[in-house]
Amino acid sequence: MRARVIGSLIVTTVGIVFSLMGGPFFAGLFIALGVAGYREYLHLADRMCPGTGDASVSAVGYGVIPAFGITALFDAGETVLLALCMVGIGAPLLIMARGSKTNESVCSWSLASFGTFYLALPIFAAISLRSLANGSDANWLSDVAVWFGAGWPVSSFGLAWTLTVILAIWTGDTIAFLVGRSRGKRRLAPNLSPNKTIEGALGGLLGAMFAGALCFLSFGLGESWQGVVIGGVIGIVGQIGDLAESFLKRQAGAKDSGSLIPGHGGLLDRLDSLLFAFPIGFLFAKYSQLFSP
Repeated sequence: MRARVIGSLIVTTVGIVFSLMGGPFFAGLFIALGVAGYREYLHLADRMCPGTGDASVSAVGYGVIPAFGITALFDAGETVLLALCMVGIGAPLLIMARGSKTNESVCSWSLASFGTFYLALPIFAAISLRSLANGSDANWLSDVAVWFGAGWPVSSFGLAWTLTVILAIWTGDTIAFLVGRSRGKRRLAPNLSPNKTIEGALGGLLGAMFAGALCFLSFGLGESWQGVVIGGVIGIVGQIGDLAESFLKRQAGAKDSGSLIPGHGGLLDRLDSLLFAFPIGFLFAKYSQLFSP
């Protein structure tokens, strides 16, 4: 338990610091996380379908994932994004078409393409979210963003939303673990993750809602009830992301995606919730911009 808490604090602290810095620092971190996470994913996928991790297939994802992040950082537009999607889907298919075993080729192509977008889309969403330009009603947050910005254009609005997503997920995950460990009795999804309980999931949801309300009030994003709703949705989506990664591990016959982080296993074991939460957070933030004065 101690190793898990320490590992969680370290990962969350790093995420917050780089969120404050923004710009190429934040983008560089998340691109690196995306590439490292893709490597772990390929290890799992190769156990499900041998050949998915071959260099000729995996090279596409290693190129597309950073390209998605760079596209988000420089706001390259929908045309570039669409082209990258076509490459991410089409290139592995062309490579697999050269194989002699059709069934294995289809399996490898499906897993390779899925893995590419499983990491690339959340990375794109996270960097795009942090880069959103607008003002925040919290002047202190703008001052912090300027201090950490290192000359990169400041966006306190994007920073506020990024921190909201990270803190809601971290709070929910921590409380879910503590409640599940001390009060958990009923299994949430025994076929996917035997250690997760309904009590822990409900505790995590309440924690995410509380964090959302606190962030909205502190960062000047809106009313507390709005933060409760946003935090709740982020908490639910984050738990779905956690279960989705558990499904991948179960299919691969693996307990953890890796052994990088003490108490958490691999990198994907720590990022699973954020991979689903950042796209939702980005959509909420973009939607809120449409109605801002």
